[in-house]
Amino acid sequence: MSSSTVAETVYNEIRDDILYGELQPGVKLKLDALRDRYNAGVNTLREVLNRLVASGFVFVEGQKGFRVVETSPSNFKELTAMRLLLETNGLAKSIDAGDVEWEGRVAAAHHKLSAIEKRMLTEDSRELTVRWSQYDREFHQALISACGSDLHMRMHREIFDQFRRYVVIELKTHGFRAEDIIDEHRSICDLALARDKNAALAKLTDHIETYRRRSQD
Repeated sequence: MSSSTVAETVYNEIRDDILYGELQPGVKLKLDALRDRYNAGVNTLREVLNRLVASGFVFVEGQKGFRVVETSPSNFKELTAMRLLLETNGLAKSIDAGDVEWEGRVAAAHHKLSAIEKRMLTEDSRELTVRWSQYDREFHQALISACGSDLHMRMHREIFDQFRRYVVIELKTHGFRAEDIIDEHRSICDLALARDKNAALAKLTDHIETYRRRSQD
């Protein structure tokens, strides 16, 4: 593999290990240990860790090296507010401007998400959680995909991934929200495709806020 491909693979592996709790908040990321764990060279790891700093998953502790970013209620509140801003604005614009191609993306993404969520009613594994997280992001990205701004989409994707870290913690604490989340996603999809903007935005807002409310329980 090329060096860029190796770096991308290692980036995804470390990011996912942070997202799914294999690398705990606050843990020091020692290059020697990472080199053995991810079978990557020091230069590649430094490149990857700096990318993770830019993505908000890792921070540089002065001259002491890299650590996984801590989680906190205040950080989750900020992420929730930013996700709401980006996603509700993006959905409103997409409902106004979206064509049949947008409708197809939303419907297809929801179909995949719904299928995996039905499996999660009876199955529980990291592999399934990872796939659900992927399909969940694809659905929410599809909802805003007619907003007309690549920058908007990219910022939403970055915030969504940081927000997802708290969703995984919430899943481990409270479990999958089963029929509730299935119904929420179905309603958001149906309302968006029906171009019922006010109702779609209200449902989306409540859906996103639910995670933060549950994290406080």
